[in-house]
Amino acid sequence: MNSRITLLRGLLAAATIALGAGQETPLAAQELPDHDLFTRVLEEVVHLPNVDYAHLKENRAELDRYIAELGRTTPEALERAPREDRLAFWINAYNACMLLIVIDHYPIEAGGAGLFGSVRNLVAGYPENSVWQIRDVFTRDHCAVAGERRSQDEIEHEIIRPRFQEPRIHFAVNCAARSCPVLWPEAYEGSRLEEQLERAVVQLMATRDHFQLTPGDPATLRLNKVLDWYREDFDGIAGLRHFFAEYLEGGDREVVLRDDTRVEFVEYDWTLNDLPR
Repeated sequence: MNSRITLLRGLLAAATIALGAGQETPLAAQELPDHDLFTRVLEEVVHLPNVDYAHLKENRAELDRYIAELGRTTPEALERAPREDRLAFWINAYNACMLLIVIDHYPIEAGGAGLFGSVRNLVAGYPENSVWQIRDVFTRDHCAVAGERRSQDEIEHEIIRPRFQEPRIHFAVNCAARSCPVLWPEAYEGSRLEEQLERAVVQLMATRDHFQLTPGDPATLRLNKVLDWYREDFDGIAGLRHFFAEYLEGGDREVVLRDDTRVEFVEYDWTLNDLPR
């Protein structure tokens, strides 16, 4: 077994994270936010694979404080930061702002998206407690980041994807749905970003609802629907095969790379990834 696979399996086995809260550094002194603050928020409310939104709504002070730090961060400070720090910043911004819009409308109920949105949700079959019940959930400029109010779509599709060209972000940004790759109980950090992104890929591959390779003639590879929506970020179906082959070995690797192996995508469950009660 090669060293990379050994490392990745070790990362997955260590999914239970115990992080100490370090000393906070003033934003002016370090220029980018102290992501330890966001880690404390996540440690408190994330119970893999779910999030305790009720608790977060009642105890939101640290999330609000972290988002205020995101808002005070200047574009110039981001420009000066290393690539890994900038990417970690924007991943955390997406995830923090998603938490914010959920708790601002929690508990989520049908009808909150307005007349047009309600018709769309009915036709699409979105659950009554999905984020789609929030009006303009992905397009509303609701969250101040780097000096401007931004939407979830702007952060993901206008900043993260085109600027960083990093397909593994689709395993890291969380849209508050059951079928979304999980939100981890720690913030992303530039100094550990490679390790954290690799762990996120391995976690998805270890979950049958997201990744399943079934033998047969032909064999079938079933993937999370997110990977269908953003297949171009992986250079299409062939790119997806090669991407996942890097995390496999032996017969599984050969099967994934075979042109006759069917690639299918699992139906997406938009139900809120809320902690069961």
